[in-house]
Amino acid sequence: MAGPLVVRAAGPSAAQFKPGQRLADAPVTLKAGDSIVVLDAKGTRSFSGPGTFSLTAASAEAAQVAFSDLLVQKPARRARIGAVRSAGQDQGPPTPPGVWALDTRQSDTVCAIDPANIALWRADTTAAQTYNITREDGATASLTFGPGQALANLPAEVAGKAGALKIMGGKAPVTLTIKQVAAPTNVEALGMALVDAGCQSQFQRLAVNTLQD
Repeated sequence: MAGPLVVRAAGPSAAQFKPGQRLADAPVTLKAGDSIVVLDAKGTRSFSGPGTFSLTAASAEAAQVAFSDLLVQKPARRARIGAVRSAGQDQGPPTPPGVWALDTRQSDTVCAIDPANIALWRADTTAAQTYNITREDGATASLTFGPGQALANLPAEVAGKAGALKIMGGKAPVTLTIKQVAAPTNVEALGMALVDAGCQSQFQRLAVNTLQD
């Protein structure tokens, strides 16, 4: 049987583990300073060297996330599927909640199960902001975020199709290339679909949202 997917790796052996790489179903030996995060149907787990580890073994205390929640694209469900971090842990730069909200800050290849039901996300919610959105077939729409609002649905005029969206109104023009993926049956299949479509940023966010302690 095939083993889990690599999410990220660091340390002396990091070159052996590329994001999205499928590992063999066999124990992995990590050196001192090595760390690896992997994803399979059980969720996402992290391992640190030195030592030899079965990467398919579940954690003793797994913080399971309902798979049905991972498939939800509606902004209303964002609180349940948002990433959780322990107090005092470095949070890094802000990222969209869950897997499916699309980041308006940078151009990217992104995935959606339902292109008619897409949410856009912005990091800076200080003031109201309006974006002008153009689909590659020429359809246009405007979208206004109110003060304090981070998520908003993509207007119907430019939703419903895969392809490129050009978004104006932020610090620089952004192009989001939307690819439609079929609804998968488990976390591993979802991760593989994101990797195959080139939606690497969402693959990383999936891993965060299914990380086991």
